Amino acid sequence: MLILTRKIGEGIRIGPSVHLVVLEVKGGAVRIGIEAPEGVLIHRDEVLARITEENRKATGTSRDKVEGEALLPSPGPGGAMKVFDTKRFGRIPVEDERIIIFPDGLLGFPASRRFVLLETAENGIFYWLQSLDDPALAFVVIDPVHLIPDYKDRLLLPDWDREFFDPEGPATLHAMAIVTFSETGASANLQGPLLVRENDRLGRQIVLAESDTWLRMPVFLPEEKGGGPS
Repeated sequence: MLILTRKIGEGIRIGPSVHLVVLEVKGGAVRIGIEAPEGVLIHRDEVLARITEENRKATGTSRDKVEGEALLPSPGPGGAMKVFDTKRFGRIPVEDERIIIFPDGLLGFPASRRFVLLETAENGIFYWLQSLDDPALAFVVIDPVHLIPDYKDRLLLPDWDREFFDPEGPATLHAMAIVTFSETGASANLQGPLLVRENDRLGRQIVLAESDTWLRMPVFLPEEKGGGPS
């Protein structure tokens, strides 16, 4: 056990420009505060836990329209191809330039860092984000612009995320929200979006300011069309 002795008001550095500060010592209790510059968001453990749980629930999607075979893209001329095994789609060929890398993994899935985006029967709305490190792991994702047109303009990134994405501006970042399907409908996690730099396809799942509305934003799906194929 490491015991640190500090006077009231004296800080302990726990990260870039972030300090723990002893506010009060009373009897056997110590009251601790966090001192950070404006713009640095400090997230409580329960916020991270909620987003992690949403990620885990989203892997069990069962909506018929996105359960079928993925629409695999045709390889470009001269593109280097690798073949990956997946539980949902079998063996799929993937061009190197289509691989998206999340260096830190996703919340709840730190070992899954390489993904590929696959089209679905509802191209332009839903896509599959298939892990290339875990054959069984795949998410349905949606562009948040379908739900909030100015979503990227409203993003307030913590300093450490801004440093990762700089000098990329919102216009050069691709945003995805993980979708969870249930018996009562579908919701997209806009509080923990996936942002990807378009120039090198590096991404990160970020955590935004706390909002139950953004954590489970309702997705109003297109109406099912009856009858046989046209």
